[in-house]
Amino acid sequence: HDENSDQKMNTNGLGIPKEGYGFSNNVIGAFGPPSFKRASFKYNGDLASVTIRTRY
Repeated sequence: HDENSDQKMNTNGLGIPKEGYGFSNNVIGAFGPPSFKRASFKYNGDLASVTIRTRY
């Protein structure tokens, strides 16, 4: 969620996001983003709805 519309994820000096973020499957990473395997899901081409919790 690009809160200031600058087309990038703004972070603080430690690399922690200053803007809301989320991943599919609502997974979180321990020290960084979760693995692609944990956040990915199968898509069969039909209409789909994915709810992602935004964390701040």
